[in-house]
Amino acid sequence: MRQEPYKVISWAPGYLGSGVIKELLKRPEFELVGVLAYSDHKNGMDVGEMLGIDPVGVKMTTDQDEIMAMDADCVIHTGTNLFDPTPRQIEVTRLLESGKNVVCAPYYHYPPLHGQVFVDMLNNACFKGGSSLYGTGIHPGVLCERLAILLTSFSNEIDYVRAQEYFDLTNVDSTLMLRACTMGMTIEKANSIIDKIHHGAGDPYYYPAVAQACHILGHDVDRIDAESTFLAAEEDLYLEASGFTIKKGEIVRWQHTYTGIVDDEPFFYVDETFYVGDNCPVETKGDHYRIIVEGKPCSVTMQMDVMASVEENIHQRPGDPTTAGYYATAVTLIQAVPIACSAKPGIVYPDNFAHYHRDYRNLARD
Repeated sequence: MRQEPYKVISWAPGYLGSGVIKELLKRPEFELVGVLAYSDHKNGMDVGEMLGIDPVGVKMTTDQDEIMAMDADCVIHTGTNLFDPTPRQIEVTRLLESGKNVVCAPYYHYPPLHGQVFVDMLNNACFKGGSSLYGTGIHPGVLCERLAILLTSFSNEIDYVRAQEYFDLTNVDSTLMLRACTMGMTIEKANSIIDKIHHGAGDPYYYPAVAQACHILGHDVDRIDAESTFLAAEEDLYLEASGFTIKKGEIVRWQHTYTGIVDDEPFFYVDETFYVGDNCPVETKGDHYRIIVEGKPCSVTMQMDVMASVEENIHQRPGDPTTAGYYATAVTLIQAVPIACSAKPGIVYPDNFAHYHRDYRNLARD
């Protein structure tokens, strides 16, 4: 077993990236050696100052060349650009070519969705640097590609699978994050932005989740359909954590469904719901997940809450701006570091385990 800690760089210390750093600092297996920030005001700032804790001795930088030249085992990359993925792709490719393994939250869960040229580009960067690339997170990463797949273990035939996430943004302290999830927008503006995303970068999260889950189950996706609906506020809603006011008529809930069509029939659904206040369409609080597997001879349903503490019955710890759902994503990224660092050069995909498959012979290990 490796004795020395993994040297890790955090790339993009925003809402998710800050959660990654907070959890990294708690684990002796990892040493935070660098942080790449996009915002000029963070340049030269100690990470501890950004987090509101004592200095940790690591200063953030906006100089990407400085990060590329740094000695590190792995980079946890949480940067995103919903309209144009090209800048993030250039960053990841350079990191891989520099010999650093990369663990990502967006974009890289299932590169084959974007075609063989994209896969070859990433693999070539890995081969050049002797590095690996691993895309993960709670969703995508765990909900569809692990939990939903695991629940198909009880069915010999599958009619459809449905994975649902209900994400409570009420206590998020980032106005930028709220806006990214359409909260406080007009429905007209939100529809315009969503249209640009689908015709630009494409959705970097849920399209790959659907495509990869179908692939694991042995199905090629004909296409993925996407549909969004919104709920507008009936009166002004003030969000104390962010100091943000959503005005009457602006969005307080965004529900979007991604449907993987297989053999001209709906086969794998992802329902994603972002909401604030008491506007969740189901009776729950906090970050809630549901999975339905409709099949034969058995069908399965599962519900799960991600909380700060089950025993204390709290969804978020007082004074901590990071929600449990974002911590869950941060932890999956951290847990992926040793896997990425020990993998052969190339793209890393989830481990294989027993589950439904249209042809069980494909579950055999080489």
